[in-house]
Amino acid sequence: MPLSTVSVTCLYVAAGAYLLSFVSFVFRKERITDVLFYSGFLLHTISQVSRGWYIGVFSSHALLEGVFFLPWCLAFLTLCLRFRRYNNQLIYSALIPLLLFILIASLYQKGIIPPSPQGRTVFSSLFFIFEAMAHALFCLGAWFSLRYLSHRNDAGFFDSFVIWGFILYSVAQVVGAIWSYLGWASLFSWSQRHLQSASIWCFYAGYIHLRFLSHFDMRKKAWVSLAGFLIVFYFSYVSHLREITMPRLGG
Repeated sequence: MPLSTVSVTCLYVAAGAYLLSFVSFVFRKERITDVLFYSGFLLHTISQVSRGWYIGVFSSHALLEGVFFLPWCLAFLTLCLRFRRYNNQLIYSALIPLLLFILIASLYQKGIIPPSPQGRTVFSSLFFIFEAMAHALFCLGAWFSLRYLSHRNDAGFFDSFVIWGFILYSVAQVVGAIWSYLGWASLFSWSQRHLQSASIWCFYAGYIHLRFLSHFDMRKKAWVSLAGFLIVFYFSYVSHLREITMPRLGG
């Protein structure tokens, strides 16, 4: 079976396993929820690795393409939380945003954009890894912010996700600047992509400093966290919609 078929098939089956895991979670079948989630994550990982070989030769660009890599990052973070043995009701509620983003990946065009010469440096791969993981942390921070605003419990849980997201996003900007210098002889350009990244970084830098405002309680910070991810989502998926029209290899 071609690896492209393996990648797509495993993605669909993983999405089904996550969905069944969520259904089991709703019906409080903890053991079944775990088994289905772990199985889904294994298949999801196989899908991602196979995607790296989608065109017959390995391409980190294919493996790390944001629309496919972000759901895997969300699943990985959920798995880490499960192993840390946090409240299961809180952890597995994260299957809701995971299902949303894996649905988008399932409907998205599966072929890969031919990598540019600038994308061959290791700093390109590091940039996409740190950026996608930061986006996943911002997403979970926003999700747990929404839970906090709805249930008034788990106070402060969302805040740590946003902080770690900011740290990884800052690292992404550094390695991205190195990649930019190696590929285009400039650390920063006034392009849409760079300005969007700078806007996200400045927004979350402002969020980090809200702790110095005495009148800014956790409820207000939760609203800012939600607003921040809406910005991330808009900037990211506007780019993905633009990229979907580009010529792709492998269909």
